[in-house]
Amino acid sequence: MKHRHSCNMIERHVRALNRIAQNNEKGFFLKDVPDLCQLLTLCTERLHTSPEYEDPLCRIVELCSLPFLKEKASDEMTYTLAVIELLRTLGAEMKVGTEPLRGAVARSVATFCTSEPEPLDTEGFQTTKASFNVTLVERSAVAKAMVEVSDCTKDRQVQLDILHALQQLSTASANCDHILNVQGIHVICNLLAHADYETTFACIEIIWNLVDHGPKLKVMNQLSSLECLSILKRFLHGLMLRGNSQQTRQLRNDVLAMCSLMASQCPGAPFVETGFLADLCLFLSHPDLSRGHMEALGTFRYTREAEDFEMKKTLMCTLTTLATIDPAAVTILSAHKVLRHLLSFVVQNDKAGPEWNEAQFEELQLLALSCLCLMAPLSTEEYMTCQGNTRILLLVEWCMKPDGMFSGRGNSLHATGTRGTQRAQLLNSLRLLLNMCNTEVERVHQDLHEQGAIPILISLLKNLKDANEPVVIEIEANSLLILSSLCEQDAHRKELFGGYDGVPLLVQYLKRDISQFLSGLGHHRLLLAAIDCVWCAVIGSSSVEDIFLENGGAFVLLDFLKVCPSSMQNLVLGVLVDLCENPKTIPFVVSWRAHGDDSSAWSLLAQLWRAEEEELGVPRGPEHTLAGTVQPLVGSQQNECCSEITSTRKPSPAVLDVVANIRAKIYAIYCKLGFQLPDDKVSTEDKITFCIIQSYLDFKSGEVWYEVAGELAQEGLRPVTPDQECLQDILHMYEKKAEEVLKHQHELIDKQKDMDIAEEKAYYNKIIQLQQQHEKSQKDKEGYITRTSNYSSLKEAKLRQLTAIDSSRISGANLGDRLHTTDIQNINVTAFCGRNLSVSTIPPLKMVEKLS
Repeated sequence: MKHRHSCNMIERHVRALNRIAQNNEKGFFLKDVPDLCQLLTLCTERLHTSPEYEDPLCRIVELCSLPFLKEKASDEMTYTLAVIELLRTLGAEMKVGTEPLRGAVARSVATFCTSEPEPLDTEGFQTTKASFNVTLVERSAVAKAMVEVSDCTKDRQVQLDILHALQQLSTASANCDHILNVQGIHVICNLLAHADYETTFACIEIIWNLVDHGPKLKVMNQLSSLECLSILKRFLHGLMLRGNSQQTRQLRNDVLAMCSLMASQCPGAPFVETGFLADLCLFLSHPDLSRGHMEALGTFRYTREAEDFEMKKTLMCTLTTLATIDPAAVTILSAHKVLRHLLSFVVQNDKAGPEWNEAQFEELQLLALSCLCLMAPLSTEEYMTCQGNTRILLLVEWCMKPDGMFSGRGNSLHATGTRGTQRAQLLNSLRLLLNMCNTEVERVHQDLHEQGAIPILISLLKNLKDANEPVVIEIEANSLLILSSLCEQDAHRKELFGGYDGVPLLVQYLKRDISQFLSGLGHHRLLLAAIDCVWCAVIGSSSVEDIFLENGGAFVLLDFLKVCPSSMQNLVLGVLVDLCENPKTIPFVVSWRAHGDDSSAWSLLAQLWRAEEEELGVPRGPEHTLAGTVQPLVGSQQNECCSEITSTRKPSPAVLDVVANIRAKIYAIYCKLGFQLPDDKVSTEDKITFCIIQSYLDFKSGEVWYEVAGELAQEGLRPVTPDQECLQDILHMYEKKAEEVLKHQHELIDKQKDMDIAEEKAYYNKIIQLQQQHEKSQKDKEGYITRTSNYSSLKEAKLRQLTAIDSSRISGANLGDRLHTTDIQNINVTAFCGRNLSVSTIPPLKMVEKLS
């Protein structure tokens, strides 16, 4: 074909090409690939002037779909670049070749890169591996050439072949990159604008492959362009109106799911500008539309088919996503009454309309409640206009009826764990009310109060069984949070809360077993909600605080403070600080004693102080005394913050430290209780800590002055001499205060040591006395044995006894007749017979007679 004498022998060339195709019908050898590449290039160049080359060239190209044959094991490595060049040549042929040649190349490449080629009889030669073929196709970037010619092809079948090849190639991430580099999404969307039925499915499949296997951000950026989104909008609108077959409805749902994914990952997608959002609103709100909108939708109707049901759910999710990321979308949703349509599902399930069956309506109802949780707070005016609070509270009251009234299907994701009950509706309704309360719109709070939300929720909490289930726990937590939000800023609502016996409920929740805190079922959230409800619904109303104290609320809070995790201590202490503003609280706190160790509130607060300082890295000496007199409250974390010059508009680290930990709250509680410690059951360690707590405000003021001096030094500023002297005096004063505290702490330690030594001596004296008593008892026992075993010893003991008795007697000369003997006649023992001794005396009358 290159020789000057034979280059024009076209018939001869065609016969030779046919023989090549015939001789290599089982595949080409890898060693022949370089020559094959040159042959294809020559034939392609002559194709436009000599159409006779078309048929044999197509035959050869189709043979390239077969795996290449290897003569040696190393052929794959040797001819890798040659095969890549061949594939690139095939891609170039698609750009300059004829329609049949383009189709042949597309079919050949699609077959060549399949993961499982068909086994052929290769006469003992091995074929290239499928992974080798796929890798070379990815490296050749042939997918890029296919995208470039796909929209230039006029032949429908060739275009389908190219799309099927792209569908196969787009399952690999490298090919997806090549397709996206030439704006493949735009090309595919342009084909969608005028595509027939089969081409439409192929295009949608390619886009989904790009989404699944390509870089999502790049795919979504191209797909969310104004041009592509406008084409998808018109395409989806047509599918909506003519979605009669099951395949069309499935395709419609695929496109809608793609748009939903685009809305979540591309916040800047022009759904509003293209009118796409308005169309979605129309299709969702059907049949709750005006007459003009109904005429625009033509014969569109919802059926109970699974595809229509899935489309309804996808529309809800898509519109909710758009409403949360684009403020302009909220206006369009309000104009098309989307919120009103979603609220139409907030009815009793036994009053559902005929459009959906019972299971479908329940799932749509739960999804609508979930969507309202996100959309309603963005449009409170429309929510109030549609009487959203009234609808939700009516649904809550219906859910409070016995479970036998309604048996939930539990098919939805939002109904997990609620089969056979109304708990799913109750849970999602409370979530919606909580989100509306969190908007802090007073009109919403007032409407809930007027509709009787407080007694309804308290009644709900009373009727709930103490079930260890995540759904029930979340219902209880949400109810408490709603009550907190309603009562936080209104004293009348707090009194109403106390009047409906809400306080005993709170006390019962605070008595929950702390061991369930880490169970993973949501008990931690329930306890936090209960504490928040105490803070918002009890604190601030003296009458409700009295009821809380009467029910042992102060004791329960202190019990909970002792065992709760450190992450909750700040919150509980804050409640106690505000509760101590009521003078009636002080006796309860003072009289509290912990279970187990019988420690007092002073000891508990001191323990919390020491634990907090240890966590903050505050240096302390032995026995938790001050480690220094300069900034004794500063820890390692605060030192790191102090090393940087803070802005004059931001609080200093010393001030931020007051908010960041619990020491300020402990000091505030001590201020309410008084700094006079009880004498009993307060250890020396607690007294040492108490010295620091008592001087907290002084030390904290000193920190501020130290920061002032430090910032002046860092900025290179020196105060005038009087101010400098005043600053030094202030700093010296706080150091003296720290020295006094340290001295007092050492005095307490010395006093404790003296007490310990005195106790030790008393204990040793007791031991000595016991030893002496033991020795005397032993000596008495030995004497008794000696007397009873030796008669002479007995006589000696008797003599000693008589001598002792005689020496102890009072002289008888002065007693006259009153003298009497103390000996017992005829007795053979040396001791008294008993504890009591009878002594006979002369009666007074006879004594007178004798004296006379």
